[in-house]
Amino acid sequence: MNKFKIKNFNFKRIKNIFIFLLLLYPSFSNQTKPNPNINQKDYFKKNLEWEIIQDKETTLKEKLIWSRESPERLFINELNDNKQSISSYLKIRSLGKALTVNNILYPEISNYVPNAYVQDKNKTLNLMLRGISKVRHCNSPNFQYSCLDGIMDIDFNLINTDKFSLNPKFTISSLSSRNSHRGSSKLGESSSIGFKAATSINPKTSFSFGGENLIYFDNRLDLGRNFYFMYSSYYPLNKKKEPSILFINAGIGSDFYGYKGNGFLARTKCFGTPNLTGDGENTCTWGPIGSVALAINSQFAIINEWFGYGYGSGISFRPFKEKPINFSFYATDFIRNFPKYNNDLCPNNSCDIRFYGGISFSY
Repeated sequence: MNKFKIKNFNFKRIKNIFIFLLLLYPSFSNQTKPNPNINQKDYFKKNLEWEIIQDKETTLKEKLIWSRESPERLFINELNDNKQSISSYLKIRSLGKALTVNNILYPEISNYVPNAYVQDKNKTLNLMLRGISKVRHCNSPNFQYSCLDGIMDIDFNLINTDKFSLNPKFTISSLSSRNSHRGSSKLGESSSIGFKAATSINPKTSFSFGGENLIYFDNRLDLGRNFYFMYSSYYPLNKKKEPSILFINAGIGSDFYGYKGNGFLARTKCFGTPNLTGDGENTCTWGPIGSVALAINSQFAIINEWFGYGYGSGISFRPFKEKPINFSFYATDFIRNFPKYNNDLCPNNSCDIRFYGGISFSY
């Protein structure tokens, strides 16, 4: 009987001690002890993505999933609470002539004019196919096979950091064998290499220096040896998670960019012959180039560009929201006798409207 009482006593005592320790544990636990240096409300507001789920939309089988939101993809609608500029939350990166904004794919903001943004390190290679409805000297209607032209650009990441990128670029300017019997280049000929070096000064300011078609693999290329210095900036127009943004590229370029009347700024060495503006010598003229693009959202943009050899107005769009595929379509030479220095390239010294555009893909 005494033995039984001792066992019973010990069991109750141990049970009470165990319960007491369980109740006392939260007071000493580091995981639940509040940190006086951290504002708990702000911490969770900035680091968790909150979503209101209506009762009628849930079932017993559904579970609430908590996810941590990266700093670059925070809800921009909260900026008013923090009294911070939207620009401090936007990270613009290049995918060739298209962009990413906070890792969200955005459309092309120019077609001929380079931009100055650092290349997106999440993509290794960019491919762009550009088609032209007819070359200027052709006296046939648009889209006739004998007058069509096109090029293919391939650039890839060689060096890429958060503030700097260096990208070699390979160009093939003959995508068909049209008129080859008349001396024109054959498929795969007229190839060259160039580069683009870009740096980010601050979230809104980027600069780049580069060159297109600098080294020819044959003497059949007629695109010019085109150096350029570019500045790029942007102006967000709202505070949505995928905001509307006005993009501006401005700079100077040589040869194709400094063509004829546009090449009034300077004349320098041209990295070789043949070229467009050297008149047989190793020199090129320089002129201003630029573009203005309004990205309505992450899938559609309206663009105007000036590239010396001409100008263009058009649109670019991404039909698949999660795919890095971009389509663009532009009109050029639609203002009669502008610029005047191009008239002698057109039949009867009068240029008619032409079209150009392309498809780009990144991976």
